Amino acid sequence: MSFRHLVRIKSTDLEGHLPVALGLSKISGVNRRLAHTIVRKLDIPLSERIGSLTDTTIKEIETIITNPVASEIPGWLVNRRKDRQTGDDLHITEAQLILQTKQDIERYIRIRSRRGIRHQFKLKVRGQKTRTHGKSGTTVGVQKKKR
Repeated sequence: MSFRHLVRIKSTDLEGHLPVALGLSKISGVNRRLAHTIVRKLDIPLSERIGSLTDTTIKEIETIITNPVASEIPGWLVNRRKDRQTGDDLHITEAQLILQTKQDIERYIRIRSRRGIRHQFKLKVRGQKTRTHGKSGTTVGVQKKKR
């Protein structure tokens, strides 16, 4: 098996020199904890590089990322628990994650929740202070005294 400098997993090109756990975390929707869990589940050494993985191992990684709950990964590691439509624990990645996030924000705005109103006015949503940071538009500075 030769070393590959680019490996494609879940429609994302990953650099072959990266360790497997770090490289998997570059995929949108996969965080470091889930990446380490996948590596431990497949008994891949942590020092292994992505470029040296076999095709069968890459296929196994893709199936686990697609449906981690079926692969006996705990439900608290997925990024969409108790989905509103199905009620199941789902794990979504890539473009589907972006689309789902937009739909959630639109739903917040439509039902006029506090979170939706703050999204609508482009304010901070998660309780941050807004007195000095997070302002859009022109900046206000201090002017020098005219002599």
